[in-house]
Amino acid sequence: MIYNTLFNPRYGRGLSPILIEILTTLRQYDLPELALGRHEIDGEKIFMDVMTLTTGLAETRRAELHQEYADIHLLISGEERIDYSMPGDWQSELPYDEVQDLQLLDIHRHRQTLTMFPGMYAIFFPHEPHQIGCQLNAPMLIKIAVMKVHYTLLL
Repeated sequence: MIYNTLFNPRYGRGLSPILIEILTTLRQYDLPELALGRHEIDGEKIFMDVMTLTTGLAETRRAELHQEYADIHLLISGEERIDYSMPGDWQSELPYDEVQDLQLLDIHRHRQTLTMFPGMYAIFFPHEPHQIGCQLNAPMLIKIAVMKVHYTLLL
């Protein structure tokens, strides 16, 4: 997991070239004006989902895990908390969905928390459980962009 802000002039220092390229591209968008929905970047290798959601209590949210894609979770507006944990610190009665590259789960050990404000991003690599959309103080409508990056581009 990597946690930073697009406002940091050294936002890409130490990252792989593909992640630097994606973050540089994100910096060039008029983020508040991004249309909701899926945006194709490089077919199924890199794409972006822009969405709004209302944050809620962490206890009412499920965490997610991906096997094929890394998520670059960028908060565009509002504020949220993202909980995450280490691989293996979760349990799920649900099977992995290969089509959606998604397994919903519950974090049971070593829960960590990120506080997100506009312009902040968190990169979650495959097999890293993360629980988005948790409220900080009260429920709030947020706008987020999630860049999906196929793991083969990170090798």
